[in-house]
Amino acid sequence: MTTHMTVAQRALAAASSRRLRRAAALVLLATLGGCERERLLGVETPDQIRPEDAASPNGALALRAGALRDFAQFFGGTTNVGVNIYVGLLSDELINARPGADHIDQRAFNENTFPAAAWNKFSDSYTQVVRAIRALNQFVPASATRNRDVGQLYALQGITLNIGGELFCNGVPLASVNDAAPEAATLVTTQQLYQRAIAQADSALAALGNAATDQNLRYLARVAKARAQLNLGQFEAAAATVSAGGDGAGSIAVPTGWQYAVEFSQTTLVNSIFDWMVNTANFGPSDREGGNGLDYRSARDPRVLTSTTSRLGQDGSTQVFTVLGYPNGSAPTPLVSGVTARLIEAEAALRRGDAMTWLAKLNEPRADAAVRTLRNIGTAADILPPLTDPGTADARVSLLFRERAFWFYLTATRVGDLRRLQRQYARPATAVWPTGAYFKGGTYGTDVTLTPSFAERNNTAFSGCTDRNP
Repeated sequence: MTTHMTVAQRALAAASSRRLRRAAALVLLATLGGCERERLLGVETPDQIRPEDAASPNGALALRAGALRDFAQFFGGTTNVGVNIYVGLLSDELINARPGADHIDQRAFNENTFPAAAWNKFSDSYTQVVRAIRALNQFVPASATRNRDVGQLYALQGITLNIGGELFCNGVPLASVNDAAPEAATLVTTQQLYQRAIAQADSALAALGNAATDQNLRYLARVAKARAQLNLGQFEAAAATVSAGGDGAGSIAVPTGWQYAVEFSQTTLVNSIFDWMVNTANFGPSDREGGNGLDYRSARDPRVLTSTTSRLGQDGSTQVFTVLGYPNGSAPTPLVSGVTARLIEAEAALRRGDAMTWLAKLNEPRADAAVRTLRNIGTAADILPPLTDPGTADARVSLLFRERAFWFYLTATRVGDLRRLQRQYARPATAVWPTGAYFKGGTYGTDVTLTPSFAERNNTAFSGCTDRNP
């Protein structure tokens, strides 16, 4: 006779069997030595690269690939929002249309409320680049290719440190990245972040060769260095870095039509502008936000293209327009360019009172055919006509920073520029930042920086920002 169990009986028998197996396993583990228990309980993590795994040429190359991915995630390609969107929200570039995310748009940053992971991604990018450079130098045989790989990472680290100094408060903890003997983080000032950015850019130039394949990265390193010099108020030095001779005797200026873009993937690393602003209506381009914001939408400027109709945001109440130029999750995002170089030269000229050179440098990219092609700008003169001198020192500064705002829209630059308008041009916060009544109720706060994530409170080296001044 065959005995048939019901579903309930089979489930009960299976549960009893599982309890017996767990009990037997606990008895077995109790009789084993510590090393044997560790072996049996160890969990494989194939998605992680341990230090010992990188102790080979292939491991070092894997670390390099991971570092490039982490930089792209930090800048603009992650489900946790790229730093270009954080900068856009805190400044006047974007408005929030996502439930619960008004705090950053309202300049009242809450480190416990989404979006609040900019610091985490900054730290990931910074530490992984350090590890990758160390592994490449240690395990990959010397060659022009290795030097180029190392130089690229140094240059990107220079950009990372610039963005960190521009976005975060003063006195942040920077990891030692000593995996063999972990040390406490070092507290660094905003000024020290910029100084470190210059050192990283110099290291990139020292590592890179002079072959044609290296020139793109040499331009990247020079712009990273000049950006830090600009942040430090070293205007003439910044201009010299990107001008002819800035990379040694006989070197050319960073070409106006050159551009370094960060690449993304629809399947593995989606562009967050597409993901959060095109595919879904979480954030949108702003227009004269908080009174002081620029007219990014209504200007109909070809450098910041937006839809002419709005749609309902994710919060169910905010109407948002869509930024154009990001057709899918693989769309690249400009990081820096030759336009950056020209506007740095323009600012240096303005600081020394040379209005003629200042205006010529502002107009150079507007008329450059290669720049127009890169930015999909038409050739008709009335599309991006030459600028004229507004005639006063204050108006020239405003025009300079307006040009920077439209050329560098959503490239994680605007917060640094607004802070510089306060710090270097003595403009009051009430004349620079979105202020007054917030369009969704309440008023704008006073934040001009973000703080490290709440998890950093567990770091004994960090007890809070030294200050949150511009």
